[in-house]
Amino acid sequence: MSRFFMQQGRVWVLLLGSLCPFMAHSAELTLIPNVFASYRDFEYSIGGGGIDNKLYSLGIGLTATYGRFYLDISGEKNPASGKEPNENGNAYFEREDVAVSLGYGINESISVFAGYKYGETSIVSPPSAIAIGSQVSLEGRGLFIGAGGGWTVGQNNLLSFSAAYAMMMAQYYDSSFISDTKGDASGTSLGIRWKGWLSQHLSYDLSLIRHDYYYEDFDLLSLDISEQILSVRAGLSYQW
Repeated sequence: MSRFFMQQGRVWVLLLGSLCPFMAHSAELTLIPNVFASYRDFEYSIGGGGIDNKLYSLGIGLTATYGRFYLDISGEKNPASGKEPNENGNAYFEREDVAVSLGYGINESISVFAGYKYGETSIVSPPSAIAIGSQVSLEGRGLFIGAGGGWTVGQNNLLSFSAAYAMMMAQYYDSSFISDTKGDASGTSLGIRWKGWLSQHLSYDLSLIRHDYYYEDFDLLSLDISEQILSVRAGLSYQW
């Protein structure tokens, strides 16, 4: 481990696209707020039809560490008006995500975690733009588990990765004929991050994150739904 990271007394790992550090030795409580911006390539498919869009999102988070344990809270949403038209101009997207995770550092490079997440996609479009409906809302909420690791590069940088699996409950709304229906959902998240320090307390990070969600077994809908989200993210963090 480099002298810089030994002085900081911690190794940083990327877990579910959030900044999740754990202390290697110190039992002091540390708080790390962070902000980030994302470019998200979004694909939504239902039955034999689908639609895609490019979203620009803003997010905030807070990580608390104590010894080898950490608690991370983060949220992300496309900003201001909340809706963005797709390339054809015939559909408007809105996406928001919230996650809470609790993790433990097995050693100075590997960490495991579990938590709860919520995500909602809203689309307003003509019936021809997606398989069914002109106003659609799809929610997924439930538990996830995962692991991540990281390695120092040079003096002040870190390359890290994460992988997670989510088991969720789904809820679907379609203004054209379904008021509300429930189903099951599952998904995977894969992420890789480059992190560097700007000062003793301020750091930056660049991330590539892939989410794949699958919704099925609805009680009032015979079609399955899938979402693929590829995010390119840049963030800043401050260690108190």
